[in-house]
Amino acid sequence: MRVRSEQVSRVKSILKWLRFALLTAAMVACSLATAQTPVEFTPSAGFGGESTGLGTLKFVFRAPRAFQVTSHGAEQGDGTFRLDQTITFAGEPPQSRFWIMTRTAPHRYAATLSDAAGPVEATVSGSRLSLRYRVKGPVYMHQELVLSADGRTIDNVGVVRLLGVPIGRLQETITRKAPAVASDDPADPGR
Repeated sequence: MRVRSEQVSRVKSILKWLRFALLTAAMVACSLATAQTPVEFTPSAGFGGESTGLGTLKFVFRAPRAFQVTSHGAEQGDGTFRLDQTITFAGEPPQSRFWIMTRTAPHRYAATLSDAAGPVEATVSGSRLSLRYRVKGPVYMHQELVLSADGRTIDNVGVVRLLGVPIGRLQETITRKAPAVASDDPADPGR
């Protein structure tokens, strides 16, 4: 009888440690799954709310020009997303522009930019947003924006091309001041 009670006690101890090990493994697996969940770039996820961008624009045979962009983005009642921006280059007066984006298919948006010379091609691949548009005449901009896993920063790299030849490069880091507030959130008085 004594041997059996020691065996039961030993089995209980082993089961206790096994439960602890399984619980720990499950917690680690959940945290790894959460950390590796890819971020999907959407206009709201990338540009919703207030943000600031700091960067440089460099054209061939010219010195780099520093700039700052302040932005406010919000979903509109008609389902579009509007991004209002004020761009300030060092030593120049601020310029205003806006974007309007509408989802047309999975991973695709129809977009307009107030200072572009035509429509904007906008495609999404995971955390990356690709933008292509004509600036004026035969000058085109291609931008690749990558949203960080925490959704707070975007790395923006652009190439300006004239007749297909690269003539300029844009580099910018965009930082959101706070997460976007959903358009139906009663705590947002601006809607």
